[in-house]
Amino acid sequence: MRSAQVGARRGRGCVEQPREVSASTRFPRRHRQLRGQPPGCACAQRGGWALGRPAQAPPKPRWAVRTGDLPSLPPRVELNPRGHPSRPREPRLPPQHLCLISGPPRLPGHGVCLPSSAMELAELRLLDALAYLLGVLAIPCFLLPKLVGLSYGRYVSPSTSMCQVPARVAWSLQELPSLIVPLYLCAGTEAERLHCWPNRLLLAMFLIHYVQRCLVYPFLIRGGKPTPLYIFLLATLFCTYNGYMQSQYLSQYAVYADDWVTDPRFLIGSVLWLVGMLINLHSDHILRCLRKPGETSYKIPQGGLFELVTAANYFGEVVEWGGFALASWSVQSGTFALFTFCFLFSRAQVHHQ
Repeated sequence: MRSAQVGARRGRGCVEQPREVSASTRFPRRHRQLRGQPPGCACAQRGGWALGRPAQAPPKPRWAVRTGDLPSLPPRVELNPRGHPSRPREPRLPPQHLCLISGPPRLPGHGVCLPSSAMELAELRLLDALAYLLGVLAIPCFLLPKLVGLSYGRYVSPSTSMCQVPARVAWSLQELPSLIVPLYLCAGTEAERLHCWPNRLLLAMFLIHYVQRCLVYPFLIRGGKPTPLYIFLLATLFCTYNGYMQSQYLSQYAVYADDWVTDPRFLIGSVLWLVGMLINLHSDHILRCLRKPGETSYKIPQGGLFELVTAANYFGEVVEWGGFALASWSVQSGTFALFTFCFLFSRAQVHHQ
């Protein structure tokens, strides 16, 4: 009936007046229900974008200022364009906590003490950089003696006699930084890791060698040719370099398990260190006995491991530091053992020729 009346009106040329669009036409049923809700309810917050009202975001979590453990923070809740809560994201940690989870990877079997400041993190990276640099320097130390020859000991040229250091003085001073630097670092700073027995034993191995090398060995030398000044300076620089790297890492950053002293790597490495040191001491004794007091000439040694290898004293030192690297199981000790092998093996080849 109504459609017929409308058609009749249209037929007579009448213009239909526009109808007022009701709320039910403009908004779906869900949005009509939201119009009657208070603004603070969860439904109004989710549907506020459709009604022209800004959505109320949840309060942002406050960062917990803590210097020890990582703060436990609630996930950040945000609303997507449709008004629904988006997938919660993990909160970003403050900058002071980033250093707790940063750092280079470590060899399996031990860890590294987590630095609590940016300065400690920078020092840890410096120790790693020094270790890698020492490993790179092992290559020219292996090649140079074969290419240009040696210039100290029995190979000293008479043209450099004006710039030489006496043998006893050279051995005492050039090896002394490897003893003084660790003692200074352990006494002047809080050596946190030396409360653990593995760190104590490993640092003791390092110091025992250099106590004998700079406080005992120089006074047992019979004769001996002077050392060129530049060789003396290079040896002093290396001992300072390596003494800082080994002692600082073991006293501040190296973390070992409580049962590391019973680990096969530590036990085998300690035995190799002791055997190598004994071989080195015995070989030095054989070399000293070849000379009478005041003699500086060189003779072919016999006895001991000299019956098997040309330079038994070098062989003992390589075994000693190889065992130390195995017991320490770190990049710092490993590159030190590699450098020692490359340097002494090339010297032994020159001696054999």
